[in-house]
Amino acid sequence: MQVSARKQEEEAMDFSLTRQQEMLRDTVREFAETELAPKVLELDRERKFPWDVVKKAGEMGLIGVMTPKEYGGTDMGHLARMIVIEEVSRVYPPLGFFFQTAHLAQWSIQAHGTDEQKQKYLPKMCKGEIIVGDAITEPAGGSDLAGHQTVAELQGDDYVINGRKCWVTYPEIADAMLVLAKTGDRFSEFIVERGTPGYEVPRRENMTGLQTIPVNEMALTNCRVPKGNLVGEEGKGSAVGLAAVSIMGRTGVAGVGLGIARGCYEAAVDYAKERKLYGQPIANLQAIQYALVDMHVDVECAKWIAYNTAWQLDQGKGAREAAADIARAKLVSTEAANRVANRAVQVLGANGVAEEYHIVRRLRDALPLYAAAGTLDVMKVTLARSILA
Repeated sequence: MQVSARKQEEEAMDFSLTRQQEMLRDTVREFAETELAPKVLELDRERKFPWDVVKKAGEMGLIGVMTPKEYGGTDMGHLARMIVIEEVSRVYPPLGFFFQTAHLAQWSIQAHGTDEQKQKYLPKMCKGEIIVGDAITEPAGGSDLAGHQTVAELQGDDYVINGRKCWVTYPEIADAMLVLAKTGDRFSEFIVERGTPGYEVPRRENMTGLQTIPVNEMALTNCRVPKGNLVGEEGKGSAVGLAAVSIMGRTGVAGVGLGIARGCYEAAVDYAKERKLYGQPIANLQAIQYALVDMHVDVECAKWIAYNTAWQLDQGKGAREAAADIARAKLVSTEAANRVANRAVQVLGANGVAEEYHIVRRLRDALPLYAAAGTLDVMKVTLARSILA
């Protein structure tokens, strides 16, 4: 019976894009190539968050691709989101990473927030008018919640939060952050707006890659937030935060990795056709052909695993049910991004490390994906549990 059910499920899978999804892909590709491509080197050099590009993406409905229409989104689903992240990351990975992280907080609020929270934050987030980040990782633990020390105590009508977060995206520019903190012996999640007394950003990490995305250390000292800023129920914050990291974070990283791999692969193919040595295009050399084949296989494997994962989520699978699919997508796409970028450097030779050829930039952007939303070893633990269950 189990084999039969599995066979029926596989026969029902259909990854062909709808007309709407094809139009979305074409629109995002044009946006990436016209709005992003001419300015990517300048953006990286300045290390400034690209507000103008983000607001343009908001106007196009790209930020709200997963948000219900009643809150300003387009509600097109997980596969549409994967397409958006892949296409922008193909040209400029930091913007794809922005979508990945922005959707963390969006998903938490729309899945667990109160009506008031949804009305206050989601429409502006979808338009790119405000940013809400997610603060989970701490110096004593990322995936290991047992090591977390940030606490929130109820005092009258307010929660008072004390603690320190690290490797957090956006706190220096965000309008608000979703903060995971202990309430007693369990965790809860809170909306903490920037400007709240005790909200401090001591420093920005000097990262390799993703130059326009600020990643900071964040300190909370007697930060007082009203009860109404609790997201979901008290004591159930780990389900809110970790489900967002899994469903939105890891699939988003998979999309970024896929986009990086595709961008590098396409650039290498074009270069191999144009660059001539020994009186012929280097694409005629078998060693180059083998490199391109290896890159092609990596891209296609990453694509179908990532697309399958998004499709599974669109069919209604939750974080636990799709955990192995999500972990596999993050693992494969991250490895593909780094492997393909490295091969592309070799195909281009000395030009591979020249900024104007855009390969080394993508390689730098691929490196942070190893740690984002959980290391590859954490993904392997998740997969091992599924294999052995």
